[in-house]
Formats: sequence, C-alpha cells, structure tokens
Amino acid sequence: MSDQHLAPWQVWWADFNPQVGHEQAGLRPAVIISTAFECALPNGLAIVVPGTTTDRGLPYQPRLNSLSRPTFAMCDHVKSISRERLRWRHRARLSPDEVETIKFALRGLIDVQSS
Repeated sequence: MSDQHLAPWQVWWADFNPQVGHEQAGLRPAVIISTAFECALPNGLAIVVPGTTTDRGLPYQPRLNSLSRPTFAMCDHVKSISRERLRWRHRARLSPDEVETIKFALRGLIDVQSS
C-alpha cells in the first residue's frame, strides 16, 4: 500500500490473489468499509467490498457508476484483508447514494441491527 491515508468509502485497487474456492481473484477495485476508527488502527487490516464488472442481477451487488467502467459492489464477498493487498487509490469517488446503497445491501446480508 502506498503511504496515502486510508479512509472509509475510498476505492482502492486491491490484489485478491491467491483466491480460494469461490472467492474473487485478481486485481480489482475494492471499497473500504472499515470505520475511521479501524482505518487509524496499526493492525494492518482493512475491511473491503470487492468490485466486479459482471452484472449478476443480484440485489446485494449494487451498481457503482462513479468508476470508469460499470462496476458492481460484491457485498456478499466482504473481506478483511491485509493493507499490503491495497496497491493504489482509485481516482473515483463514490456518490452519497452509492455509499447508502452499499450500506443497505450490507444490512441485508449481515445481522448487525440493534434488537
């Protein structure tokens, strides 16, 4: 990872190799979903949502139009990765609507709601 500051909702190019089973592989965009608190920790990890250019028509893989190519946030592939997998920051900036759409998809997949 370069020396750039890591922050929530940034898009980075990440290397997901080696891959196991049905995990996504290769160099691809990744949305940082770590909190600002976690981004400041010296643990060397980041929680990310990988991107894909394949539209599978799944409600939990929302389309991101802010990137140079149509990209879908694979919210069903959330990963905690080493920051060493982050290669460089993507020039794209997610819109507030895209951030909210990813949050909505994650809430549908991860049971973190208050009861």
